[in-house]
Amino acid sequence: MSYSQEMSDESTGNMRRQRRQQEDRKRMGYRRAIEQYRESQALHALVCDFPELTESRHTGLWLR
Repeated sequence: MSYSQEMSDESTGNMRRQRRQQEDRKRMGYRRAIEQYRESQALHALVCDFPELTESRHTGLWLR
């Protein structure tokens, strides 16, 4: 195998590895965001006394 062929194989491998690492970081970021959202929703459900009031605030409807 020639020197240039080995170099191109290495650079292709490095590019693939870098792309895979970037995809993994992005995937883990999404996963952490989803986990944090679920935890915050669970905490909110435990703490909230009147869940129907918070629902009405989010939809723009106020109880009268």
